[in-house]
Amino acid sequence: MFKKILVALKFGSASLFALRKGIELAQTHGAELFIFHALDYALKELDQNDARLLELKTKMQHRFETEVKPQLSHLTKVTFECVPADPALAVCKLARKTETDLIIMGCHQFPEKMCLGRIDYVGMTILEKAPCPVLLVPLCE
Repeated sequence: MFKKILVALKFGSASLFALRKGIELAQTHGAELFIFHALDYALKELDQNDARLLELKTKMQHRFETEVKPQLSHLTKVTFECVPADPALAVCKLARKTETDLIIMGCHQFPEKMCLGRIDYVGMTILEKAPCPVLLVPLCE
């Protein structure tokens, strides 16, 4: 059913839990998995070869290699991307570009708030502008 799955990754606990669900779905469906992490939007103005930007990209690639890659045991079609960007717009743009079938993102658990209180501005924007279905995964510990 799903051929291409995009996970919006913040490296927080809710996001990492959503990533695990994305990995499970990708394995079940034999889907290609795209993992996207937005770096600070303010860095977008820097030259692509700026030492600060390169250092941050290297750091995020290392986090991917150490925190995420070990979980990808059986997946062969995985792409990780991190660039300075508006997270919501970049996720939606990447979903269109890659013809993604499903976007997955984590949400926070605030039982005292109404359901939409679990979604921040980025999440709401993705829900509004996504070119495909969005799976919102609550953190279940």
